[in-house]
Amino acid sequence: MRAFAALLIVWHHFSLYAPLNEWAAPIMGGALSWLSEYGRSTQIFFVISGYVSAQSMRGREWDPGQLGRFGIQRYCRLGLPYLVIVIGILPIYAFARGWVPDEVLGQPVSFAQFLAHLFFLQDILGYEALSAGLWFVCINFQLGLLYAFSLVLQRRFGSGDNGMVMLIGWALSLYSLFYFNLDPAGEPWALYFFPFFFMGVLVSRAMTRGGATGFVIFEGVMLLALFYEWRGRLVVAMVFGIVLFIAGRLGWGERWSHSSALARIGKMSFSLFLVHFPILVLVGALWARLGWNSPAAATAGLLVAFGGSLVAAHVFHRWVEIPAARLAKRFRAPEKAGRTDRRDSEGRQLAFEH
Repeated sequence: MRAFAALLIVWHHFSLYAPLNEWAAPIMGGALSWLSEYGRSTQIFFVISGYVSAQSMRGREWDPGQLGRFGIQRYCRLGLPYLVIVIGILPIYAFARGWVPDEVLGQPVSFAQFLAHLFFLQDILGYEALSAGLWFVCINFQLGLLYAFSLVLQRRFGSGDNGMVMLIGWALSLYSLFYFNLDPAGEPWALYFFPFFFMGVLVSRAMTRGGATGFVIFEGVMLLALFYEWRGRLVVAMVFGIVLFIAGRLGWGERWSHSSALARIGKMSFSLFLVHFPILVLVGALWARLGWNSPAAATAGLLVAFGGSLVAAHVFHRWVEIPAARLAKRFRAPEKAGRTDRRDSEGRQLAFEH
């Protein structure tokens, strides 16, 4: 699912940003138009993020002090690769300026804009993003903190079976589905995307506790929200939530071939998500400088950008993302006393790292 979502988002962005998409339109116009309209699939990542977070964060001690440690952990895991891209894209923009439209590159970077990116605040403060897709990292960081905060409240005020976590999750999801998610101005905030994340949490709960009632009811609530106001993003989340649930129930994850190319792309999907836009800008600027603006040359340029993105993602995953994940492990919450299911714990941590 991660591989599918990442590849779809890559081509969605390839279809949106000049100049290669415009030059390739006589050959690829139909496909690019479809990808531009329907290729956005970040909801899939939020559903999976909720599932993996619920798997990797349960069975640990949560208190206010640990919430701060978790913030550092998430910043290491998500923020360090993100910052490498923020810094690395600046020389690419310098190379591309004057050859790639300013609508793609934005205005020259200011110090305040860079600081806003450093603290995941660019969208909240109204600054231009330095690369396509960086908003997703900011939202995922917020979602992780919000879920960890609910676990802290569960330990302080709840009693058994994550009742406080479920109460908070249901309340925030209902508020979002029928109010907050209706206004695009809410996109800089985690609450706008929270129902997708919570769906993944409910799938995880159904897998670990054996009951599907909560998940089924939530799918029904999502359906009611669609009748209330149609949103294609809800449909995508509902469909892939069901896919994730069925895959878990039928044990597809255990039988899937982890040596396949698709599995490798899934593991490095976060890296691919980060690197593909700088590669697209770099290839577009190079093609513009060389005057390769025919439809055939532009189509080849898109394919080169795609292949280059896969290669760059592999390198980035190996040398940036994996070391960042190892550093993040140092700030994990301790296991609850008395836990002996070591293999289960290690399995959830492995899923979290991926």
